[in-house]
Formats: sequence, C-alpha cells, structure tokens
Amino acid sequence: MKAWVAREKDEFRSTVVFAETAGKAKSIAFGTECLEDVPFCRIQVRRVPEMDKYYEDGKTEMEWNNPQDRIVLVKECGFYCEYIEMSECENCQAKEFCSEWEEMEE
Repeated sequence: MKAWVAREKDEFRSTVVFAETAGKAKSIAFGTECLEDVPFCRIQVRRVPEMDKYYEDGKTEMEWNNPQDRIVLVKECGFYCEYIEMSECENCQAKEFCSEWEEMEE
C-alpha cells in the first residue's frame, strides 16, 4: 500500500492516507475528519514513499491524535501544529522532533 500526503490546495491542514493510486488516495482523504468539509476538487495528494512502511492491514490514515502516529508524522513528514501553544507543546509526544518546538525553545 502506498502513502500519500493529502491537503487542501493552498491551505495548512493535511493528513497522510494509504491507497494504491492517487485517485483512491484523494477519495479516502475526502472522507477524513481533516478534509471532510473541503470540496473534492480542492484536495491534492502527493506520494510520500518513506511513509509506506507504516501501513498496517486495514489502516487508511495516520491519526494525528494517536501518539505513535503523531511522532511519525512530525519526524518523517515535518508536520506540526497550526497554532502553537507552549503549554500544549510541553506535553506533546513529538516535541523532540518538531521544528516549531525547536524554534520556540531558542
């Protein structure tokens, strides 16, 4: 199964989904909480082969609220929170890999 970053064109929010083709990835992304209110034609996908190894049978999306998935998303894909709150960052499992956290620490 192939991994794809799906996002709304020209917007911040994005997710990683697993699908065989770009078209199927776009369809899966359209059904995610992250992109559920985005018009289908505004969803873009691009391959992220380095994320293929995180696919598990039946898994369609990396979950930001799952601590293990969040660490992978931050470490492998450079994801970070759109609105940075130091109090939330203190308890984030992925802070040691987060470029935004590093900048705030300096």
